Amino acid sequence: MRWLPGPGSGWAGRGLRLGLAVAAAALLIQALRGWASSRRFEFEPEEIARLAKHHAGLDHELAFAKIIVELRRKHPGHVLPDEDLRWVFVNAGGWMGSMCLLHASLSEYVLLFGTAVDTGGHSGRYWADIYDTVISGTFRQWKEGTTKSEIYYPGDTIVHSSGEVTSVQWSAGTWMVEYGRGFIPSTLTFALADTIFSTQDFLTLFYTLRVYAKALVLEANTYFSSTSQ
Repeated sequence: MRWLPGPGSGWAGRGLRLGLAVAAAALLIQALRGWASSRRFEFEPEEIARLAKHHAGLDHELAFAKIIVELRRKHPGHVLPDEDLRWVFVNAGGWMGSMCLLHASLSEYVLLFGTAVDTGGHSGRYWADIYDTVISGTFRQWKEGTTKSEIYYPGDTIVHSSGEVTSVQWSAGTWMVEYGRGFIPSTLTFALADTIFSTQDFLTLFYTLRVYAKALVLEANTYFSSTSQ
């Protein structure tokens, strides 16, 4: 006799599939963390924070120019040339800022970030650790599970660990140096979501993907040049 599924079997099947999906996601996250921790990194978060803090309080454009020169001196072949440096809008989590990518690979990035207007929203939840050092202005953060916010000033470094989420707020004229380490492509889904589904500013989308691709090509060229010597 043919077996007929009971009334609860559909829910049981969905529950099983959901459980398997959650388990697979957990294994993927652990694998990505293991991959990231075993990588050799070009930059160190303490290095970027120390360099940014040294120039904190200066006019942000002057500070950024000095930081770029110093990074190129210490990491030749790993910082994009001037012709590829471009300020690109970022719409994510309800806020709007602008970023200038200096370096990016699959496992880390360095960029300049800030806003000329007051803005705020959702930080995003990433598979990466993110470090921001304030050059000018103020940054306010409200962490998940708390009832009070914290405010940061020039010279302060904010650490956003993998898996964390916060509410974020920048005052007009806040500019920062940001370093990220982890599975960097995973951050693009959040960074580009509002651009794709809200603003539909596809030219900005193109600029963002193009500069990331140029950074990856630069890293590949530097890697193959060093191995061929």
